[in-house]
Formats: sequence, C-alpha cells, structure tokens
Amino acid sequence: MLSRPRPEVRPAVALQVLFILFGVTIAAFFPFLALFLSARGLSPSQIGIVIAAMAVARIIANPVWGHVADTTLGRRTTLQIGALGAAAAAIGLFVADGYLPIVLLGFVFAAFSTTVGPNIDAIALEHLGDERMGDYGRIRGWESLSYAVACLLIGLTLEAADPTWTMPIYAVGIFCVAAWTVMLRADRPGHRERHGRLGAVGAVFREAPAFWQFLLALLLVWIGFNAAWNFIALKIQQAGGGPLLVGVGTALGGLVEVPVMRLSSRFGRAWGLRRVFCLGCCIYALGFLLWGLIENPTIVSLLTVFEGMAFALLFTTTVVVIGRMLPSTLYSTGQSMAVTAGFGIAPILGAGLGGVVFQRFGVVTLYVGASCLALAGAVAAWVALSSPEMSRPAPDVDPEQEMDLRPDMGPVPDVGTVP
Repeated sequence: MLSRPRPEVRPAVALQVLFILFGVTIAAFFPFLALFLSARGLSPSQIGIVIAAMAVARIIANPVWGHVADTTLGRRTTLQIGALGAAAAAIGLFVADGYLPIVLLGFVFAAFSTTVGPNIDAIALEHLGDERMGDYGRIRGWESLSYAVACLLIGLTLEAADPTWTMPIYAVGIFCVAAWTVMLRADRPGHRERHGRLGAVGAVFREAPAFWQFLLALLLVWIGFNAAWNFIALKIQQAGGGPLLVGVGTALGGLVEVPVMRLSSRFGRAWGLRRVFCLGCCIYALGFLLWGLIENPTIVSLLTVFEGMAFALLFTTTVVVIGRMLPSTLYSTGQSMAVTAGFGIAPILGAGLGGVVFQRFGVVTLYVGASCLALAGAVAAWVALSSPEMSRPAPDVDPEQEMDLRPDMGPVPDVGTVP
C-alpha cells in the first residue's frame, strides 16, 4: 500500500502558520509566568530567583544550540528538539511540588525552549534573502496577532480556572509548533564548516566586530525590560486586578505590535535601522516610567500598549540588524547570541535584582531604574549602529519582490529553507 504524500504548503504560508502557533505559546508563558509562580506559593524574591535560573540556562544553552543548528543538525531539527523538550518540561513544572524542583525544572524548561525563537527567525531570514530582509516584520506580525488573541483567551481561562494551568496550555501550543515543522524542508548543512576557535560563536564576532557593542545595547535595554515586565502582573494584582486584567493589557500590547511590525520595514527604509532601534528604547523608557508612577491597575494594564510598540520596533530591528551583520550560515548563532544577552544575562540582573528592589524599595524605584536603563540602551545602540548600512535610509523595495509574503497573491519562489 502506497504511503500518502505529505501535503504541499507554500513557503509563505508554512512560515506564517509557524509564527502564529509560536505566538500562542508565548502568550501562555510570557505574561503569566509571575502569576503561575505566585500561585505555586513563591514570594517575589523567589520568583526573581526562578527567572534568574531560567536566564542562566539560556546563557549556557543558546550558544550551543546556535552552533549546532548552523553547523550540524540544521535549524528545523534543532527547533523540533527544543520544542519537544520544552513541552515535557512545562508539564513537569505543572506537577512539580516545592521551590527547589520548580527552580530545577525552570532551568530545564528554559534550556530547551530558548532554541525555538532564534531558529524560527533564522528560517525567516533565509526565506526572505538579503534583498527583502527588511520585510521580516511583515511575517513576524502574524505572531503578534496570535499572541494578542491568545493573551485575551488565556487570561479569561486562567481567571475562571487557576493560573497554574498556563503551563499545560503552553505544552499543547509548543507541541503543535513541533508538529507543524514537518511542513518545513530539512536544512541540515551539507558539510561541516570549520569556524576555528569557539566554533560558530567565535565566527560571529570575527565576521562582525561591532556585534559586541550591539550586544551591550541589547543587554542594557532588556535588563530594564525584565525588571519592569516580570513584575507588572504582580503590581496589577496587588492593586486589585487579576489574570483577566493582565490578559487584556497584554492583548492590547500584542494588537499594537501587529501594525507596528508590519510598518517596521517602512520605518527602517525611511529612517535607518539605527534610529528605529533607538526610538523603541525611548518608548520603553516612557512606558516603564508611567507603569511606576500610575497606581490604577486598569490604566496600568492599558498602558502596556507602550510595551507592544517598543517591542515591535526593537525585536524586528534586532533580527534585521543581525541579518545585515552576518552571513546566512551564521543566522541561528547570531540570533541565539542576541537571545543570550537579552533573555539570558538580562533577566538575571533585571528580574533577579528586580525582585529584591520590588520587595524592599518599592514599585516606583524599580520602574524609574528600568526607564533609565532603557535610555542607556538607546545611547549604546546609537554608537554601535553608526555604520552607513545601519544608520542611512534604504531604497524602497520593488512591490513585486514582496508578493511571496502574501499567501493570496501569485506564485512563491523557493528561495529559503521552507518548502
């Protein structure tokens, strides 16, 4: 009996669905982690330690996953391993009992889950190619849309049930991500390139010496972000809000991300990547300051639109900057190094110390400090991205080159790692 052939899926559609599914998993984890840990009986300081432990896992795992994806297994296989491992660890967190088991399972969870995002972004950059790389935000906007809708629905679910159910929801979502990757073409490197000392990680810094400076800018702004964001749910809760209000706020932020991400390519071409990145830092600084000064939980929730605007500008710009700095053979490693700085080292300092500041010195001190760090990130980025390629506006892209980004228009050229 003949086996049924795998259904053909257009490259743009395969990539868009992948982003949509991943957005649901981010919605299940990102806004509700502090509430999940609080529901398990952890104090703000203990929550900060758990987040810091997860950040240590990202620091250790990200460079390894990036090297493996670019040189040995390929991005699709690495993504699949990370997604399945994250699903298992999420279930473990759901059933774990006690502070120490939660810390250990949080470490394992982060070590696997951290590989998913960088490899999805690397696949997207490879699909777009050099000429259309600036249009990354148009594809990434699908993830923001699903994130916004899922935040609202998950917030409603957790309000009616219990915040601890966020982890089973995440597990189902990330398993769907792993299942959908069968629609992507295998991309295992045909030959193993010798990158010299430190492997692909060392090659990144040799290819782009300014990458160190850019990582510093990422570190500063994401320290501020982690200090502010990881405790916004607790601030809303302490002021009388609950998971639904947190979900509404994050949903609004996600909805704002969609148009901003879709417009990010135009911003980059009109102003240059340097100005767009610094604008995102300044919007974060303003948002953090308002979060700290305003007491009403509903208004604070609504003000998460600042997070959506800033995140859309910073995230899309970061992915494209790395794509401009590095050759395609180092995309996964470059993205992984950015995640190491922004979501590995930064949470240790931002969330770890942020929990202590939140508990001992108060909300205002925490959020004023986060605002100052975001502004410092803007200054560092202004220096790091001073090259003409990053600071000058770029010519407009021919609309015909964008046709394969829309699933309802024309044939799609097979130019990337997705089928």
